[in-house]
Amino acid sequence: MLPFMAGRSGPQGHPLLEVLAGQTIVHTRVAARGTWTVTARGWVLHSRIQLLDQDAVGLRDPRLIGARIATAEMLPDGTLSLALQGGGAGPQPARAPSRLTTATPWRLEGPQRALLEADEKGHLCAAPPGPPVFATPEAVAEFSASEPSGIEQRLLKIAEGTWLHPGHVVELLANAGALEDEEFERRGPILLSRMLARGELRAGFVTDGRFSPWQLSLPEVIEHIGSVWTAIGGRAPGPDTIAWFEITDTGREHLGLTGPQSLPPGMSGYDSPGVVGGFR
Repeated sequence: MLPFMAGRSGPQGHPLLEVLAGQTIVHTRVAARGTWTVTARGWVLHSRIQLLDQDAVGLRDPRLIGARIATAEMLPDGTLSLALQGGGAGPQPARAPSRLTTATPWRLEGPQRALLEADEKGHLCAAPPGPPVFATPEAVAEFSASEPSGIEQRLLKIAEGTWLHPGHVVELLANAGALEDEEFERRGPILLSRMLARGELRAGFVTDGRFSPWQLSLPEVIEHIGSVWTAIGGRAPGPDTIAWFEITDTGREHLGLTGPQSLPPGMSGYDSPGVVGGFR
């Protein structure tokens, strides 16, 4: 832990702050324990209160959703300052650049347990990303060897007619009896990871009505889904928050499979695994 206040007369950067540049904000949440701002790559800023141009950030703040982080820097007093471009829901004129700030203490968490944290006394703690959390070799192997469950069959059926997004997963889990946010957060990434590992779906962007697949490895996609879903939390993920998914020829071949894996979901395990590999 290093003091960052002493001897500093101007804004300071940090390698983990540089990673934020270009990332888009996809979610904000507010509770008694503070405010969380989440990016599309699964980075989470948590602090007591966060201000957007001196106004407190709110739950799913429409002023922030879709804003892109241009720069991130620490001020001499320990304040974290993010310069933002764009943002705001719905059609509108181009927004003037804005600034998201938070005083100490604050905590920035990234994928694979990356961490940058400033305490109240002006000390900085940093940890670089570590090994995969969600895409361990054991988990990827287990996902690849899995058989389609009933919920996954239903997701493939949806994907036959439209691009799939995490909100579809949330809806089917709720219909199957899921209740707690922790269950959506745990099982949602597992369902998508199993389908991706079996080659039934591919992940990508949807822009101007066109699907563009990501040029990432399977472990990278699985790690991204688990990281961002966990960062957003619970049943909140929906369109444009993690990824879009397109059915593949393999997915179409797996539609309509018969057997115990395709039975309708029930209360006994909801017919898909609850804990796989490194998932909690």
